Amino acid sequence: MKKYINLGIALAALSVTMTSCDSFLDLKPESTASTVNFYTSEGDIDNAVIACYAKLQSGDLYGGDLITLLETRSDNIEDQNPGGNAGRDYNIDKFTAGSDNAVFKDVWKASYNTIMRCNTVLAHLDILEGKSIKLQYEGEAKFIRALMYFNLVRMWGDVPLILTPITTEEARNVIRNSTSEVYKAIEEDLVIAKSQLPVIYGSDLQKGRATSGAAAALLGKVYLTQKKWVECRDLLSDFINVDYKNVYSLVNPVAKVFSVDNKLNPEMVFIVRYEKSIVDEGRSFPTYYKSAQLLDPNLRKLYATVPAKDERLALLESNKVDSDNSPFVKFYDTFDPITQKVGFDQPIIRYADVLLMYVEALNEIEYNPSARGDAFYYLNLVRTRSKAPTYTPANLSDQESFRQAVYLERRLEFPLELLRWFDLIRTETAEEALQKVGINISRNDYLYPIPKSELELVDNPGFYQNPGYENK
Repeated sequence: MKKYINLGIALAALSVTMTSCDSFLDLKPESTASTVNFYTSEGDIDNAVIACYAKLQSGDLYGGDLITLLETRSDNIEDQNPGGNAGRDYNIDKFTAGSDNAVFKDVWKASYNTIMRCNTVLAHLDILEGKSIKLQYEGEAKFIRALMYFNLVRMWGDVPLILTPITTEEARNVIRNSTSEVYKAIEEDLVIAKSQLPVIYGSDLQKGRATSGAAAALLGKVYLTQKKWVECRDLLSDFINVDYKNVYSLVNPVAKVFSVDNKLNPEMVFIVRYEKSIVDEGRSFPTYYKSAQLLDPNLRKLYATVPAKDERLALLESNKVDSDNSPFVKFYDTFDPITQKVGFDQPIIRYADVLLMYVEALNEIEYNPSARGDAFYYLNLVRTRSKAPTYTPANLSDQESFRQAVYLERRLEFPLELLRWFDLIRTETAEEALQKVGINISRNDYLYPIPKSELELVDNPGFYQNPGYENK
């Protein structure tokens, strides 16, 4: 990301207050001289905003651990190595992990570290009073903060809602705020971000930063997750037909969406960027993207259920890079000869996701049997891009059959994009899906355990463990 949003030497200066820590409780007091004295110019704020983006790349978030929590946990990927890292990932896959599992701790602390970075930016924006760039920086910080809280609330339910920099002592007294409070804060952040962020950035060096469209799409997903069908429909209708009509589109063929030679294409609404030619900005192949053998066989079979060959299946084949790496075609890249890293981006929201969210909301409000209606039109637009056959009212004759078709389409369209587990818990179909791969779960398994290390540090009645994990 430094190539596009140059960090320079800022991270070194920020290290006192913005480094990863053992717990979000390790935040330094806001009154420390290093924090107060650092922010004196627009450049300082810009570097601090970039530090918020930089954390998203880390192995504790989109560079690794979120793949474990959101793909391996689902029915897309199977961990086949019970001995690896003392069973850390394997136990998450098999629903036997307890509160002492390091992945839970690492994602929790990295998420709150990112939130802390955003809060620090927002606390110092007054030095830009009167400058138009202040609104953009506020929008960027609030977008990233909203993204982190949206992940947290879906993974853990009630979580501490921290919207300003806090001292260590204050951190020790946090409580778990209700999901409704957290969602309210997420929505407020995204409404502001949508109104203040640019639709596009004029400079290639700025591309990859959050846009108004990214905030709108994420807000649509927040509405969808809460079953606010009307709000989701209205927002995404404007997204598709008015606000961003000439900004985003589906890319053909589907393989071109993920090509490292076609980054920042019109389908990518928000991504976490990597650049393999720059030291510390590339990535290694995540374990679960390196072998097609880890893919659930039932997922492959789904593509074979359509009369035409679905082009998305080819994205899930292996493509050998060297003796140690045979990644999925979807995320294929070669190693940079100097850094020995790859540089494919991690999609967070694609335009295809926007279309399918819109379709789902339309159907939940009211089934429309018209083949010319938006629901059938946009569902088929996503399908036919990959050479899958169109649906007709004869195929999907009622609301439930259409609903199931949308769920199926999401699974066919987004494997390995960190959406499957969230889709399963959002649609309340996780128990059924996991049974098909031989795992029985309950509603308690929809949430992860609060990390044991956090419970030991906070230790107050308002900071409690999730049901089912009290003795784990």
